[in-house]
Amino acid sequence: MAYQLFDAKFTKAAHVSAPQKCNAQFASTRGWRAAAKIGAGYNRGWLLLHLIVIAVLAQSQVGHAHVRWFVDTDNPSVEDFQPFSFHDSAVLIWIAVALSMVGIAVFLDTRLPTIPIAKSRVRHDVMELMRILTGMSFLLTAYEGALIAPHLEAYGTLGIMLVLLQAAIGILLLSNHFIHHAAILIMILFLGMMVQFGFVRSFEYVNVIGISLFLLFNSLPSDHWRERLKPFSVDVLRIFTGVSLVTLGITEKLHGAAFGQSFIADHQWNFIRLLGFETFSDQLFVLSAGVMEVVFGVILILGVVTRLNILSVAGLMLISNAVFLFQNQKEAALTELIGHLPIIATALILLLLGYGQRLKITNISPRSEIQEALS
Repeated sequence: MAYQLFDAKFTKAAHVSAPQKCNAQFASTRGWRAAAKIGAGYNRGWLLLHLIVIAVLAQSQVGHAHVRWFVDTDNPSVEDFQPFSFHDSAVLIWIAVALSMVGIAVFLDTRLPTIPIAKSRVRHDVMELMRILTGMSFLLTAYEGALIAPHLEAYGTLGIMLVLLQAAIGILLLSNHFIHHAAILIMILFLGMMVQFGFVRSFEYVNVIGISLFLLFNSLPSDHWRERLKPFSVDVLRIFTGVSLVTLGITEKLHGAAFGQSFIADHQWNFIRLLGFETFSDQLFVLSAGVMEVVFGVILILGVVTRLNILSVAGLMLISNAVFLFQNQKEAALTELIGHLPIIATALILLLLGYGQRLKITNISPRSEIQEALS
């Protein structure tokens, strides 16, 4: 790792009349078997929930051989990695830079002009593109025998079932049928991922929950609930995408920086050193990338300068694909692109559909409420 940042409401009983007491006693004598069955079902439900939690925690401790950052986790160089300590000057400087960037983003959001959202036809097309790109990503990843991300290779009977479920979700999304059912199935797929790969590795891709909620809020069969929840669809998409970026930044580039540094060393991606800054080591490059990813995620969660922020994220993703192609690693570029399809769709949504203004840090202060009332 780059550095060890984190190694029933009570009411007064009402008066009950004598006939009501008799009826209650009669019901208790006649219905005790039904009550016992309900209680047994309740207990079985809790037992099942506990077993799922235990399975998730157990799986989080089990190491499954795979490739992360296009690096073999069994590579001896990964184990020899020496991390930064929290008190190293590079870490302290990047913490100060990160806090400053977040503060500047909040300040700029109150000063930049509000850009109008796209017209209804464009919004409809972009929402359709979200459905199509997510469906393509799910179907192609399932074809490779992986879940959500190409490097999360499924295994065992549960893995096969989850891959088939993911393929079915992809088909539903691409065919534009039963979208709200597909959205619910995405949540079930995510729960299955937690059982298969553990909580932390699955939480790196919690943005799919944001996608599922976005699709669900916009396709609910009930007009009443759709009208109530649809305005929050972009917000939840933005927030869950931000949480995913923060988690990935910590687990793959800060806490899991050994894999990142091994990747940088193998693929020569440290362009800062290529520019002549020889003291900018691969270790420092991974630290910098991790902090920036966390900053991008935090700014997304806060909901400030969202368009500029998501443009930066999308630009970096496209650059990574371009570098793979430039290095003639077409398979890696295709793998990266498949995994990034839902993020690309998310970026288009945030750019064109109003970028989620209801759950935003600058809209929860009393001052913002007063300004909104006066405007």
